[in-house]
Amino acid sequence: MKTILLPIVGNSGMEGRLQAALSLAHDQEAHLSCLQILPLPYVLWAGEASGMNYGQMLSDAEGASKILRSETETRLSEEELSWDWQVRTGDTVSELIMAARLADMVIVGSGSGDDAPAVHIAADLAVHVSIPVLAFPVNASSFDPVGPMMIAWNGSAEAANALRNSLPLISKAASVDLVVIDEASSAFPAEDAGNFLSRHGISAEIKTLTAKASIEETLEIAARDIQASCIIMGAYGHSRTREMIFGGVTRHMLQNSAIPLLLSH
Repeated sequence: MKTILLPIVGNSGMEGRLQAALSLAHDQEAHLSCLQILPLPYVLWAGEASGMNYGQMLSDAEGASKILRSETETRLSEEELSWDWQVRTGDTVSELIMAARLADMVIVGSGSGDDAPAVHIAADLAVHVSIPVLAFPVNASSFDPVGPMMIAWNGSAEAANALRNSLPLISKAASVDLVVIDEASSAFPAEDAGNFLSRHGISAEIKTLTAKASIEETLEIAARDIQASCIIMGAYGHSRTREMIFGGVTRHMLQNSAIPLLLSH
């Protein structure tokens, strides 16, 4: 992992994501690419007044972004790591998808509530980029890149992608637990995943658990029990439309997990 993409957004979860990015960049000896995206203001057009409102909103956004950039660059200059800063204007998800083409990981927010980053950004990225997405809870303040890691395994293509994409991270983990929920049938058993990891020099403990109230709750309890610093899981094994209507593991975890998620589709 040599390039970490971090969108810079002025909200309550930014400090935690910055700390996570710094911890990962130092541990992986990676370059930190900071991307500040200025969204185009939306104004219902009603003549000359709308043009004035649009210009004022754009000016206000640019002013706030300059302050955030100055403050963040001052902090980055004190870190012994490689970094750069880019500024783009446009749709947040579209710009991140483009920037992720030459990155190894992207860090965005997760969680629910008025102050939380929009979950749909993490969801869209997980589906549309080929790199892992670290969804960092809005209330989290730090990230241990060498702490215990938990892999949620169900034998799906998404889970396999998440496992492969996590190799640079879990290769340094204090421990790795490969968790299987017995209700989730699998054409690729956990033993196959364990053998794959062992060929990469990673020893994983396989744990088969009985689902309690739900698969999501069982995963959360298992992660808390080992004090996992990260849950590695496939994203959206079912279509996002189905998950929006009926609910799903990915959606629940993005909205509710207090532990960072490393997602791949």
